[in-house]
Amino acid sequence: MPARLAALALILLTSSAQAQDFAYLTRSGEALVSHHTLAYRFEAGDGWTVHDTTHRSARFNDVPFDISLSAFTRTDAAMMIHAEHVADLSGASNYDRFPETNWPVAGFRGEGRRCHDIPEDVVAGEHDLAWLRARGFEPSGPVWMEQHFLSGNDYNDEIVVSLIVRGESCEAGDRPDAVFDAMHQALAAHAITP
Repeated sequence: MPARLAALALILLTSSAQAQDFAYLTRSGEALVSHHTLAYRFEAGDGWTVHDTTHRSARFNDVPFDISLSAFTRTDAAMMIHAEHVADLSGASNYDRFPETNWPVAGFRGEGRRCHDIPEDVVAGEHDLAWLRARGFEPSGPVWMEQHFLSGNDYNDEIVVSLIVRGESCEAGDRPDAVFDAMHQALAAHAITP
């Protein structure tokens, strides 16, 4: 699998979900707060709906992850936040291969905007896509995505911010850059000091 699709697979592909006793991300009023070695508060501007968090464990490339997620959504776009922990402490959350984006705060890495034409029948079988659909954002069809990754010092904790926008097509001329730019302005992140 090409490297750029591996990041998408990490977010979209999961094994069975179970009730968990961890909460690496919680909702606090209209904000989302991460609760591991990467402690941040995320807030969105007006017009975004914040959702309660969900928690699950899954394996990616045979590595166990404990995952908390939520999102700020509109009908045409979603800003999904994952706070994850490598359960076997193997240091698998290393995103040093990606260039620095320094958004939403310094230290984040990522790559450019990409479009994926997601078939309707795939959504029900993918945890995150089905989760978004249940909260009013339809993730099938042409969907443009931009992802930003932050790894902890030991590469066992991570935060992933995924900006997802419904598009007209996956043609380069149809990139919804203005929507992404507005999302960059809308999402604010602040480090939480103990």
